[in-house]
Amino acid sequence: MRRFTYVISVLFCLAVSVPAAAGRQGNTCPGERRDFPRFTFGVETSYVLTFLNYSHFNFISSDGGRRDERTLTDVAMSNGQILVSGGVNISDKLNLSLYTGYGGVYRRERMVPLSMRLSWYSGGDPMKNRWIAFCGLGAGFNDFSDLSRISAEGKLGCGYRISLNRSAKLDFLLAFQEVFTHPRAYESDAGNYVPVERLRRNNAFISAFTFGFALVF
Repeated sequence: MRRFTYVISVLFCLAVSVPAAAGRQGNTCPGERRDFPRFTFGVETSYVLTFLNYSHFNFISSDGGRRDERTLTDVAMSNGQILVSGGVNISDKLNLSLYTGYGGVYRRERMVPLSMRLSWYSGGDPMKNRWIAFCGLGAGFNDFSDLSRISAEGKLGCGYRISLNRSAKLDFLLAFQEVFTHPRAYESDAGNYVPVERLRRNNAFISAFTFGFALVF
């Protein structure tokens, strides 16, 4: 947790300091109005299509035996995700933002993500429609009462931005999402979840595509 917090803090500090340095170097004349706002805020919603899940569980069963289960599942599963963001435009082509929200990861698995995303926009005119490429990295919280279940999540994607005016933009987004998480282990013989004291390993890699749109100001 400390590593994720440190990385996110450093990236955000860099994002704030770089534009300030650029302004001091005279990229914009005093009193001149940019074609884009310095700070951004947004709301994003996505459909999450999980298509591959690899899990590894190791636990002591209710009858006292040790079980080691490895499963690869390629069944499609649908979830949803809603995020809010706050960030800074480093330049007319680069944006660095902090994202959080709530979303489904897999069957009976939800998480609150906290991630940084770097976005690049094509073209040189922020007032025009443009293509987007972005990548994000961060952590996910499945259970705030058990911080050992912190997940890691990454996202790589692209999209298209429609410029409504200087401040308001509508983004259509497509991304590949990978989540490394620690789901609860279900013991089918006992018909219940494995208690923490009998659980030795509960790792899962969950791959999904996300399709969504965002309104950014």
